[in-house]
Amino acid sequence: MRALTQEEILKVVKKNIWATIITVRSDGVPYAIEATPFETETETCFMINPNGTTARNLKTSDHVLLKYTMASGDLEEWIGISCLGTGRFVHEKDEIVEGWRLLGLVLGLDFSSAADRFAKTPERSPMLAVKVHQRTGRCSFRPGEAVPEKYV
Repeated sequence: MRALTQEEILKVVKKNIWATIITVRSDGVPYAIEATPFETETETCFMINPNGTTARNLKTSDHVLLKYTMASGDLEEWIGISCLGTGRFVHEKDEIVEGWRLLGLVLGLDFSSAADRFAKTPERSPMLAVKVHQRTGRCSFRPGEAVPEKYV
């Protein structure tokens, strides 16, 4: 087992199409949801329910933990990454439209109708942007052993 390098972390994060978003309720209890991440130049973003528990939690504390986990079917190989940051909902029309385009690139889908709809009501934007301040990760591989291509 060893720590991942920052370069390995960024490659694994970029390859993942699923992440867990963890926030904290006002009573201190953690809360988690899963969503597909996409990257802007400066933030990791998601389209989530702007009226859900995660959105309510961010009103109390903007601290967010993003978790990425990959493993082989037999669990002999695994990677776990934690990204600590701060979250906000995006309300700028151009950023919302670009967010839907970027999510479409990740999933191979066309979200232009959703982009148009939310551009008309940006106050209802589902775009969560997380500014990551710290990344850490560990893996099952030995020191000096490269992370297999299937994970990066």
